[in-house]
Amino acid sequence: MNKARATFNVSASALFKRVAEDASRAESAPSTSRRFVALSLALAAASTASAPGANAQKFKEVCDPTEDGAECRANILAQDGIDVGAYEVGGSRSFKAANPTGAKTSFTTYQSDTLEFVGEVEALLAMDVYDGSREKAVAAFQKKSNNWSGNSKMASGRAFYNALNQLAGHYSFNGLAPIPKSRLDVVETNIAKTKELIAAGR
Repeated sequence: MNKARATFNVSASALFKRVAEDASRAESAPSTSRRFVALSLALAAASTASAPGANAQKFKEVCDPTEDGAECRANILAQDGIDVGAYEVGGSRSFKAANPTGAKTSFTTYQSDTLEFVGEVEALLAMDVYDGSREKAVAAFQKKSNNWSGNSKMASGRAFYNALNQLAGHYSFNGLAPIPKSRLDVVETNIAKTKELIAAGR
């Protein structure tokens, strides 16, 4: 016991001596001492700040992309302050594709092409939001909407352009996200108006 205590005292004495020598050298070289102190403080700050930062990191829950994850997605939207009812999820909507030969027997090229495109747009809107082929359908829509040669002088052309403009804007900025109900209502209204105007020869 006494031997261990003596060893401790010797070690402590050596340590104090080393600290005194370091302090003496620091006094003779103040610039070096300042750099050493600054480095020590920086390392200490980094070590203490890293742990809280890691603990404060928040991971968002990943929901099942199928119908089983509906409640999970609703909870996340609720936390973000978004009304689930503001979006229409595919699968619950149905569209009757435009029939170019149903209302009129003689159509101009513009009318036939427009009604055909109307049918493709309605088919796209009717797709389930989780349908794997929806991405390609959206890409095809974007390409065709850019090349659509609508006649702005025709009332039906102006109505359909309004619908295409709403959809193109959504897909450009929101990708494959569900279309908000307010925007979808505008699209559907203009599509219905387009078919009515074409049937009337306008």
